[in-house]
Amino acid sequence: MNEKAQGGQASKGLTELIGHALLDEQFRNTLFENRAQATKGYNLTEADRMALENLKREDLEQHAEVFGSASQVAISIGVSIKGSF
Repeated sequence: MNEKAQGGQASKGLTELIGHALLDEQFRNTLFENRAQATKGYNLTEADRMALENLKREDLEQHAEVFGSASQVAISIGVSIKGSF
């Protein structure tokens, strides 16, 4: 049984899938080249699947780049703080 999104929010399955795509370039490529393979194992609603159909690769790539940069800054800050103690 699919988990339903409420109030226009993405389901847990879609949130997990997008998070994976933001962090993993290879998975991101699979999502656009072989959607069936990429979505396998994620509990997606029909609304989730429709949202994925409308997802543009360029938009996801742009968000991944921003997210990746922010993650690198956080990791650098964490290492610097840890190293200075």
